[in-house]
Amino acid sequence: MPKITNDKNRTVRVLRWFAGIGLIFMLASAPCFAAQTVTLNFKDADIESVIGWMAEQTGKNFIVDPRVKSKVTIISGKPLDKDELYQVFLSVLQVHGFAAVPSGDVIKVMPDINAKQSGVPVASDKNPGEGDEMITRVIPLENVPAAQLVPILRPLVPQQGHMVAYPPSNVLIISDRAANIDRIAEIISRVDLPSAENEVEVIPLQHA
Repeated sequence: MPKITNDKNRTVRVLRWFAGIGLIFMLASAPCFAAQTVTLNFKDADIESVIGWMAEQTGKNFIVDPRVKSKVTIISGKPLDKDELYQVFLSVLQVHGFAAVPSGDVIKVMPDINAKQSGVPVASDKNPGEGDEMITRVIPLENVPAAQLVPILRPLVPQQGHMVAYPPSNVLIISDRAANIDRIAEIISRVDLPSAENEVEVIPLQHA
């Protein structure tokens, strides 16, 4: 009986040892899985197949509009992580005239022309969006009337985008890709300056 007890104790110790080794392996391997990268190489692939593959790689859920039909070619020169992969995906959609619009736990893929009417996220100066993400942004002006800038800036917004001035608050409301709105905001910051005609200069007089 004592011998059997020793064998059982020895077995328990061995199992605990293997369990410890397995835990160490999992912890050591976790950073590798977190930093997993992939290289893209699609040639004339059906866009629906690409969206399905993207869902597997990023863990995102997509709803695809029936009008989303195209053949795409994607080639990456270096491995991409999940965030970079999704930005490339947004660029591919933009090139083919489609957009990805978040809606709760899913992302709706639809033609560009319908995206601005489908709950596009409203960005801000602190969270302006990234890359080819479709957003709406309100840009306030301090010195120049917003309505005067619309005809100047409107050619910079693609046909499927939207730009309008709201005079009571002197703001511009723009729906477009985040990268393009950033470019427009940079132009506005250089134009929205105090007019030289409104400056007041005080000149002291000595005798008159």
